Amino acid sequence: MGEMDGERESGRGKEPMTDLPQLTESDIRRWIGERSFERGQGYFQRGHIVNPRRQGNTLKARCLGSRSQPYHVETTLGPEGIVVGQCSCPVGTGGHCKHAAALLLTWLHQPDAFLVMEELEEALNRRSKADLIALIRRMVARYPDLEMLLELPVVGDAGATPPLDPEVIRRQVNSVLHSFEYDGWATTRDIAQQLQELVDIGDDYAGQGNWRDAATVYQTVAQEVLDSYGVIQGEEGELGWAVEGCVTGLGQCLAETDDTGWRETLLRALFDIYRWDVNYGGIGMGGEVPDIILREATAEEKQQVAGWVREALPEGDSWSRNYHRRVYGGFLLALEEEQLDDEAFLQVCRETNRWHDLVNRLLDLDRVDEAAAAARELGDYELLQVADIFVAHSQADLVERLIRERVHTSQAGPEGPARRDTRLTVWLKERAQARGDLAEALTLAETLFWQYPDVRGYQELRELARLVERWDELRAAILTRLTDAGKHHLLTEIYLEDGDVDRALETLEQMRIPGWRGELASSALRIQVARAAEGSRPRAAIRIYVEKIERLIAARGRGNYAQAATYLVRVRDLYHRLGDPTRWATLISSLREENPRLRALKEELDKAGL
Repeated sequence: MGEMDGERESGRGKEPMTDLPQLTESDIRRWIGERSFERGQGYFQRGHIVNPRRQGNTLKARCLGSRSQPYHVETTLGPEGIVVGQCSCPVGTGGHCKHAAALLLTWLHQPDAFLVMEELEEALNRRSKADLIALIRRMVARYPDLEMLLELPVVGDAGATPPLDPEVIRRQVNSVLHSFEYDGWATTRDIAQQLQELVDIGDDYAGQGNWRDAATVYQTVAQEVLDSYGVIQGEEGELGWAVEGCVTGLGQCLAETDDTGWRETLLRALFDIYRWDVNYGGIGMGGEVPDIILREATAEEKQQVAGWVREALPEGDSWSRNYHRRVYGGFLLALEEEQLDDEAFLQVCRETNRWHDLVNRLLDLDRVDEAAAAARELGDYELLQVADIFVAHSQADLVERLIRERVHTSQAGPEGPARRDTRLTVWLKERAQARGDLAEALTLAETLFWQYPDVRGYQELRELARLVERWDELRAAILTRLTDAGKHHLLTEIYLEDGDVDRALETLEQMRIPGWRGELASSALRIQVARAAEGSRPRAAIRIYVEKIERLIAARGRGNYAQAATYLVRVRDLYHRLGDPTRWATLISSLREENPRLRALKEELDKAGL
């Protein structure tokens, strides 16, 4: 294989290629992207492209990859270069993957490997009926599942065929759903693609104005997919692609008919998808249904759907049931917006936990005391959610009092402090800052710091305390309290933040954090201290680095050896800066002599020039 120069022109197959653009590696790199291009080069060089062929302006092949079966990859070229591509791999949409890169590089450097084939439609048109039957028999013999496709309708002019039997579509969907051995993302993506082909049949019927058969396809595909979702599902929601297409199609069917009975059937089909999605936790399968129904349904139909929503409202007080009620409640309010008077609206809000809407309507009605009473009944998170509504209605002082009341209930009682959402205190602090009450903001920031002490809280306290000239006093109190509590890890971080390397080195040696998580945190902080100490305390930095290096080597593994080598480089530079190359030579010699059998360590040391 010749060396790639990055600018070699596209060549010819077995006929003149004057109708195709001349590609360069730079063109391919720009289309694919740097990372996938580099990986695609390896695929090309290892000969992973199988059965390359050209049909008109489209290049096609199979590419060996991580799956047991090769991926199907194709790219279409145009006068200006690469137009579009597609690959059956998980990231192949658009044709920017490494497999597409391998295909294009094969075309660039080995154009004669491509078999020139006529367009599929041309190849079929020139064959006789007997030839086509024989060809289909051969296809079915190789891929027996293709025989199922023979029962699918070929969509022609509206009215040219009898009404579509939903059982035909149901069998097709079940064949797709259960004919794959489930092995992860790639398989569910394949399932989604084949389901989309069935949805496309519905789109074909719709394109012919045959809305009833189109609806049969959409409703049946959606129903079967949702019924099987617990058994076959993808992590990225790819099975939802087909359902979303069905929802859109059913909405179009609803818009195209005035038949009252059939409209009810369509509305029910849409609502069933929506209800399934809500009950499943809102994963996006029926997210567009409310908008479609609100847009297309008549006033009478909206009342009918509202009845279905009320029937679906769950009872009980679990988190999930409250969530379901809130979602249904939002749809119910929208459906009955024109019929509900204020009291009925408020009642729906209370029944469905729509506290945001409840408080907003009460404040619109200037029923401030009722809004405040409702807010007092809310949990911490919900209270925060409605706080902005009070502010928008010029009731900021009121909601501040409500939140302050809630925060004060966290004061210590017989069994200790109650757990409160710290965001309540954050809200009060930000409110105090907004009105210029820095002393109050500092007090609240200090409360937050001692609830969850960390460096960010320390930084905020420093900023606020300096504005009111209280920092020296407050800093001393903080350090004393943390020292008494044995918070040496945080003290070390704070001393680093303040640039006090000597004190950071002192508290570093006092850290004791049990468990492997503590070991990781301690190790990372020790390296931070070492780097900070390189300037003023280089020998202390060397000591910390050498301890880390010995731990990494003892843990074994090339990755650990490579990390140890990076720290050794810093140690070498520090010893040279100190004018002490002898100790460096002794250290590196000892490491090599003590670990003569660790070949990977020797390779990493050599790579680092050590």
